[in-house]
Amino acid sequence: MANPLKAVKDFEKTIASLQRRRKSRIFSVVHTAEPQHICGPETSKLLQERDRFSGVNTLEVLIHSPGGHAHQAYRLARYFRSHCKKLNAIIPIMAKSAGTILCLNADAIFMGECSELGPIDAQVRDELEKGQDFFSPLDEFKSVEFLREYSSDILDYFSFVLEHRGMSAKQALHEAMHGVVGIMNPLYSHIDPSKLGSYRQVLAEGEEYAKRLLRTRMDEGEAAELARHLVWDYPAHDFVIDRREASSLGLPVQKLSISEEKMLIAAISGLEEYELPYVGFIDGTQERKKRIRTKRQGPRKLPTAIKSGSRQAAAS
Repeated sequence: MANPLKAVKDFEKTIASLQRRRKSRIFSVVHTAEPQHICGPETSKLLQERDRFSGVNTLEVLIHSPGGHAHQAYRLARYFRSHCKKLNAIIPIMAKSAGTILCLNADAIFMGECSELGPIDAQVRDELEKGQDFFSPLDEFKSVEFLREYSSDILDYFSFVLEHRGMSAKQALHEAMHGVVGIMNPLYSHIDPSKLGSYRQVLAEGEEYAKRLLRTRMDEGEAAELARHLVWDYPAHDFVIDRREASSLGLPVQKLSISEEKMLIAAISGLEEYELPYVGFIDGTQERKKRIRTKRQGPRKLPTAIKSGSRQAAAS
């Protein structure tokens, strides 16, 4: 019967096999359950393993994450980019929100048939008015956009009706405007400009990070337009950006082979069964020998994934 230690061992064997096949070093950012996400422990793990980035030619980042903090994803992406000659992202299942930010400066993004990226609009909480649930600040701007369109529609309608009842175009417009103001004032009175401004700032953060990462592989105008699109143009935070759409956006998408996709999904599913995250490189030969010696000399250390999981749960 499977157990957590076996799930971690199987995952590491899969990554070791892929590293040999792909002639690369793979850094994993794998989150399998709430409240795991891209936050402080990922940066801490990177700093702990910084010596292992020395001499890396092709670095590949395996991402399986629902998202996290945009600034942490940006820091990780910048660090990865500066410590290798070639940077790839591997997404067998999903890299949503901050996970999408993490792969925007990659030379290639390998996606499987059912892989997905996601919009990068930030998620926030308003405990006073909305409780503990996260929501997208973009919802507020979509509401304002709807009110603007609605007011324009009813102005056109009132003007049309009054004009066809004998009023001049000028009179009809004048009377219609009074009607629209009476209808729209109560609706607009619920909008808090200061809160709307703070929401705009939150969204601008992710947009700016995305733009800066995209500039490593496209010109300024293209990077700005794609960053804006990823923040503002999708109807929901969970919207699926599949392999075909990601490619149409201009991202350097490549097809992840079916065999490698199956291997990775099976390995990640093993971790998911026990809600184990895995962050970092797998143990190399010397590290394994050291761990075996430690096992003989004293209490056995838990695998990287299990240790980081306990820290992360506490931090989150």
